Amino acid sequence: MGGGGDAGAQHVARADPALAEIQRNDCKSVFVVLYGKRVDVTRFQKTHPGGSKVFRIFQDRDATEQFESYHSARAIKMMEGFLKKSEDAPAATPLPSRSEMGKDFKAMIDKHRAAGLYDPCPLDELFKLTIVLAPIFAGLYLVKSGLSPLCGALLTAFGFYLDGWLAHDYLHHSVFKGSVAQTVTWNNVMGYVLGFVQGYDVGWWRARHNTHHVCTNEDGSDPDIKTAPVLVYVRGTPKIAQALNRFQRYQQYYYVPVMVILDMYWRLESLAYVAMRLPAMMPQALALGAHYAIIAWAFYGQARALLLMTLVRGFLTGIVVFATHYGEDILDAADVRGMTLVEQTAKTSRNITGGWLVNVLTGFISLQTEHHLFPMMPTGHLMTIQPDVRAFFKKHGLEYREGNLVECVKQNIKALAFEHLL
Repeated sequence: MGGGGDAGAQHVARADPALAEIQRNDCKSVFVVLYGKRVDVTRFQKTHPGGSKVFRIFQDRDATEQFESYHSARAIKMMEGFLKKSEDAPAATPLPSRSEMGKDFKAMIDKHRAAGLYDPCPLDELFKLTIVLAPIFAGLYLVKSGLSPLCGALLTAFGFYLDGWLAHDYLHHSVFKGSVAQTVTWNNVMGYVLGFVQGYDVGWWRARHNTHHVCTNEDGSDPDIKTAPVLVYVRGTPKIAQALNRFQRYQQYYYVPVMVILDMYWRLESLAYVAMRLPAMMPQALALGAHYAIIAWAFYGQARALLLMTLVRGFLTGIVVFATHYGEDILDAADVRGMTLVEQTAKTSRNITGGWLVNVLTGFISLQTEHHLFPMMPTGHLMTIQPDVRAFFKKHGLEYREGNLVECVKQNIKALAFEHLL
C-alpha cells in the first residue's frame, strides 16, 4: 500500500475484505492459460494494472482472448518470452480461443489492426473534450454569477456525465497510442485528471470496471452486477422472485426513479475508497478536496441548483449504464470456461440504437457490444466496425442484442419484475 507501512496495510485489510482476500492469496501460485500455455503470473499480482482479482478468476482458464483485447500489440509481443518458458496447458483445459469462433475473432482483430482502426482519432477526441469541458465551465459560471443557477446546474450535470465516459475512454488506453510506457502514462494522466474533474477517484472505478470487462455478468465475479439489496434481478426465475422482501417486490416501479441517487452514492463510495487507503492515497484525497472546494465555491447559496445537478447527473449516467448489461443473462462460472469472449459478450451486452447523435450523447457506450469486444479501439471507429460485428454474429448464430433507450429500460424492468412470475 505504498507509504502506508504495515500498520496501514493491516488497517486497510480490516476495512476492505476484498483487499484482505487479495493479500491472503499473494503467496499462492497463480496460473492462467495463454495461447495454450499455462503461464505463471504469481509475481504480477501486486503490479498488474487490472488488479489481481482477474488472475484468480482466470486461474487455469483460457484468458487468451481477454489478454489480446486488453493489451496493445507491443505488450502481446512481450508475452512471447513468457510463453517459451511455460508448459502446455493440461489437455482437459477448455481452449475457447482455439475454437473456430475464437480463430475467426482473432482474424477480425488482426483485420482491424491492419486497417488502422486502433490508431488515434485526434479530431474526434478534441471534439469530445470540448463537449465535456464547455458545459462544465459554462454551467459553473451561470451558477456562480447567479444569471441562471438552474440552467447552470443542468449544464454542469451534463458535462460531468459526459466527463465520465471520456475518462472511461482514456482509462481503456484507447486514445493515446505509442510505446507501452507512453500509452499507459498519457492515457492514465488524462483519465485521472478527468476523474477528479467529475469528483470520482479513478482507482475506485478501475477496481470495479476492469474486472467487469473480463468477466461480464459472471455470477460471483463481476462486481458491477451486485446491486442488492436495492435491486435484485429475477430474470424470470420464480425461486429468486419468491425470496424478494416486500420492498423489493416493487423494484420494477422504483427502478427508474432510483437512478437519481447514483451520483451521490458513487461519490460516497469513491470517498470511502480513498479514505480507507490513507495516507497512501493522500494525493488523491487532495485532488478530490480541490474538486469539492470548487463545487462549494460555485454553488455557495445555491442548494437547489446543487441538488438538481447531482440528481440529473446520477439519472443520466445510471439510465445508460443499466441499459446495456443489467437486464441480460447472468452466467455461471462453470459455463463461461468453455465460452469464447464473443459468446459471452453476445449473452451479456445490449446496444442502444439511434445513430451518431445517440452515440455521442451516451459517450459511445451505446455501442456496448463493440466496445466490449474491442475495448482499446478509439470510440470514433466503433461505428465503422459495427457491420463486421453484425456479420460475425450472424455467421456464428449469435444474437445481436439492441434496442432504443426506452426498449432497453423496458428490458431492465422486465428483468426486475416480480408480478409476472406469480
